[in-house]
Parts: sequence; structure tokens; C-alpha cells
Amino acid sequence: MNGDESGSESLSRFAAPLRASFERDVDFGACLDAQLAARDALASDTQRNDGRLFLVEHRPALTLGRRGKRDDVLWSDAQLAEVGMRVFETPRGGEVTLHAPGQLVAYPIVRVGRQIRAHIHRLAEATLAVAEAYGVRNAAFEMDQPGIWLAAEPDRPRRKLASIGLHVSRGIAVQGISFNIQVAPMLFGALVSCGLPEVEMVSLAELVSTELPPLETLAREWGEAFAERAGMQLEWC
Repeated sequence: MNGDESGSESLSRFAAPLRASFERDVDFGACLDAQLAARDALASDTQRNDGRLFLVEHRPALTLGRRGKRDDVLWSDAQLAEVGMRVFETPRGGEVTLHAPGQLVAYPIVRVGRQIRAHIHRLAEATLAVAEAYGVRNAAFEMDQPGIWLAAEPDRPRRKLASIGLHVSRGIAVQGISFNIQVAPMLFGALVSCGLPEVEMVSLAELVSTELPPLETLAREWGEAFAERAGMQLEWC
């Protein structure tokens, strides 16, 4: 074993654990409650520096951030009910966001202190790493409208691949990033995404020529990429 490998293993042993799980068909409200409970447990012990990573695929839902307007929900109650889509208010920043089957949503419950921008960048970098692994080369993070955007092209709307929305309390982050993997396009017609009517939401499957692996595989890849950037040791539970 060389010195670099030994040093890497030593760092790994002392890195704070990030306990991760993946679950499908998740109710947004129940998942938000679980996040808040994990945050409260972490906040109750100032000596703890571990974290919890919820990787989920939600049932259809529209979530309103603190700047969200009900006017940006474009479907009637009957249309929402037809696809089983519920509307939730959330403590995160931002406006209205879709959560739906075919989307990977990542919620790291971790201490960020005042390093909120650094945490946002880590969310974006992990997402870009997964997208690039499957051949997407024309995507980048933008802070003004936090998320992953494709490079502008003449005569077509701006396209967004992932959206970021956070809430930080007592130095601990909840909520996270929604990464479109293979979402039914018609569902994006239910809302003005992120308050931007001129923007087109796009899925990873539309951008690559190869068949994507199961969502659980992508979730594990995302978790590994985020933990590495956060300097944490990923533990699956």
C-alpha cells in the first residue's frame, strides 16, 4: 500500500458519516417531516457533525417555496386530482417546483453554518458529475436562478435540468436539489416552473443517447459524488 492510499484511508476513517437511503413513491409531506426531525436531532447535540441524506422519488406534487405564488399553479383542482398531484407549502426559498416520478430528489441534512453558497455548489457539482458521466457536456450551474442549466441555443427557450431550493436553520440545511431524470413532460404543464414562464424543463433521458440505469443506481452515484465533495463518509442504510 502506498502513502497516498494510506492517507486516503485515514481520512476516510475520521470523516463524518453521511447516512444515506433511497426510496420510491414517497409522499412529499411525510418526507419533509422526516427531514425536519433529522435536523432537530442533529441540532440537539452540538458535538455531532454527521448527516442524513434522503434520496427519493416523490409521488406527483407541486411545492411552493417562500416566494411561491398559487397563480403559478396552472392546473385546476380537477386536473391535479386526475394525476394524484398535491400542492404543498415548504420552508425553502424559491417559487413553485414540480416533484414527480422520474425525478431524483436529494435532501442532505447536514451542518453548513454560514457556508450556504458552498453547500449549494456541492449540490450542483454532484449533479453535474452524474450528468457528465452519461455524456452531458453543455450544462452548468447558475446561482442567479439556482440550478443546472443547459447552454443557451438560438431560437429555443432556456432549458433547466435541475432546481435547487434550501432552508437553513440553526446552521443545518434541509431540502436540496431536484434532478429531472425521465419525467413525463406533460407534468411540467401544471406550473410555471421556478416563476420563469419562458423556461423549458428538460430530463436527462432527453439529452443522452444511451439507456440510463435504474433510478436507484443514479441515486447511489449522486450520493457518492456529494459525499466526496462534502468530505463525508457515505453509509447506506
